Parts: sequence; C-alpha cells; structure tokens
Amino acid sequence: MFIRKEWIDKTEFHPHSSAEVLKEVMVRTQKVLDQKKLPVVIFDLDSTLFHVSPRSFEILKEWAKASSVSILPDLKEEDMGYSIEDVWVKKGLSIETGESFKHLKDAKDFWRKRFFSNEYIHHDLPHAGAVEYVRRLYEMGAKIVYLTGRDVPLMAFGTVDHLRNCGFPVEVERTRLILKPKRHIDDLVFKAGVCKAASEWGEVVASFENEPKNLVAMQEALGPKAMHIFFESVSSDHAAPAAKEVYRIHDFKLES
Repeated sequence: MFIRKEWIDKTEFHPHSSAEVLKEVMVRTQKVLDQKKLPVVIFDLDSTLFHVSPRSFEILKEWAKASSVSILPDLKEEDMGYSIEDVWVKKGLSIETGESFKHLKDAKDFWRKRFFSNEYIHHDLPHAGAVEYVRRLYEMGAKIVYLTGRDVPLMAFGTVDHLRNCGFPVEVERTRLILKPKRHIDDLVFKAGVCKAASEWGEVVASFENEPKNLVAMQEALGPKAMHIFFESVSSDHAAPAAKEVYRIHDFKLES
C-alpha cells in the first residue's frame, strides 16, 4: 500500500500525454455512439474538474483575521495542499506540539465547518480546459456523470449552482450529479457502489479521479473495458495499492 508520490511512482501508467488520453476518450465515445449505445463518462469534482485551493485559501484567510493570529502572515494560495496539515508543513510549522499545533486544531475546525458547505464552493476554479472538454463530450452525445464525495445535505445546492455558473452541463438530459446522501459515508465504498450500477445507464467509457484509493476501487468495480484516468493534482494520505493499466493527465486541454 502506498500514498501520494510513492503511489504514483509504483503505479503503471500508459505512456500518453494528457491530450492523447483525452482524445482517446473521445474516440472511444464515438465508437460507442456508432454502435447505437449510450457512452457514459464519470468525473470526480474536487481536485479533478475543480481546483479547490481557492476555497481553502479564502477560509484560512478568514480564520487568521477572525482569530487575530499572525502565524500565517505571508499565506498564499500556492501554499494550499490537500489538508490544513499540508499547509502547516509547507510553512515549517509543527503539527504535533506547541502553539502552532494549538492553532492548527483551531484552524482545522474553522476550515471544516466552511469547506464542507454550500457557501464557499463558488471560490473553486475549473481546471484548465475542464469546462470545454466536458461540454465537448456532452455535445458528442455522451452521458456525463459527476460522482463526488460531497454530500447532499451540506453541498448539493452550491454544487449545482457552481457547475451551472461555470458552464458545465448539469440538470439537463444525459447528465447526472451524484452526491453522498450523508457526509460520513466512506468515499471509496460510495463511489465503488455507484460504479457497479453504472453499466445500467449505458457503456462506461472512462472515469476521472484524483484520489488513488477511489481510482483503484472504481477500476475494480467498472472492469478493464473502461479507461481509468488519474488526474494528478493533490490527494489525501490514504494508502492504496499500486495500480496497472491506468492513464494519467494533468489538465483537460486537448492541445498540448
């Protein structure tokens, strides 16, 4: 079992550029359409279609102002990682002892209440080419499924609004937004379960996911026929087994 960079180093990726992978998804989508079947493409949201660092950055700025803490005087959006602990480590602050640890606990509580809410989703930015690429697949005739670890009670309305405002096809025919019914359902179990049912909607062409543990579970649930695409951005430190026959992209731009 491996985490983050070690997982990437141990995983066997197809040797294709981001643009080549994205175009292959389009080719396979067209083949399914030519067979008079419905192609299905599954996209994760956080840190896959969307760059969520701006959301965390705004929340941490608010925390620093509200608490009058000067521990992060030169905080920048580029300092954001997957977690608040990642920010502390990057800034050279202790995450185990002392005043910086006490501030970390307070900042995490402040961040958690706001990050997992409708009110701050609008700070997210689509990754380069994401809107155009998803729209391209939709206009070809694919069914677009947004499969996210966000939950219905706290994040459904903000998610729908932000997808629409950014230009993604949503709440129209051949689109489906699937959020967890409750926040504390495990992402891996939830996403694997949805993927097992996905064959009933059409033929799954590809899935896009930034979280290694989810990608591996989805690959197992969907089988080898679909393309399983790792979006390399940020991820948790949850361990996952090294994968094989996986594709990798860094953006959604069709031109390198």
